[in-house]
Amino acid sequence: MIKLIALDFDGTTADTMPTLEKYAVELIVRYYALEEGDARTQYRSTTGLPFIQQIGMLFPGNDNNITVVEQYEQKKLEGIFDLPLFKDSIETITYFRANNYKVAISSSSTQPIIEKYCSLKGLEVDGILGYRKGFEKGKDHFDYLMREFDLSSKEIVYIGDSLKDCERAQNSDILFIGRIGMFSREQFDELSKSHLYIHELAELKELIPTLNQE
Repeated sequence: MIKLIALDFDGTTADTMPTLEKYAVELIVRYYALEEGDARTQYRSTTGLPFIQQIGMLFPGNDNNITVVEQYEQKKLEGIFDLPLFKDSIETITYFRANNYKVAISSSSTQPIIEKYCSLKGLEVDGILGYRKGFEKGKDHFDYLMREFDLSSKEIVYIGDSLKDCERAQNSDILFIGRIGMFSREQFDELSKSHLYIHELAELKELIPTLNQE
């Protein structure tokens, strides 16, 4: 029985990924001398992780890493609040909360950014969990949600748009639903155990009750 719906933020709840990807690709091309296509492929292969971890994974030990992360985070802070939610985010989240589900945001963006963004956009949820060192999306967030709301892993579902989202949910025995966008159904199918997908959040209004009937 699903009781809590945990949502990734960038690319799942908020339509921010095209802009964030643009920031990242520009910096990777500038500082690591990759072609734009290769930079985009590298970036996408690690999306779902905090950017500092993405860069550390892609370019371990590179002297430019600190500068790149600082510039990316500054550009993100300057631009993200002007980017929109997906058109059905507020309506879908409001629907589930009105029907006795808990809804939480679990993101690799920092918590102050998400809290400010949600406040500015009028998005109300039952919990916002962001990245800080030692507390990140995946096991840390899921363990917190289970303690906070007295739930088991079988009572939480996680919706995300990246392969890393899928990997981290499944590593914590959390049911994963992929949001098609940055990655295709075929790409998710190589990793996903559930093979559950949506194109828009509103589709969850039919999908979640179906899962609870099984």
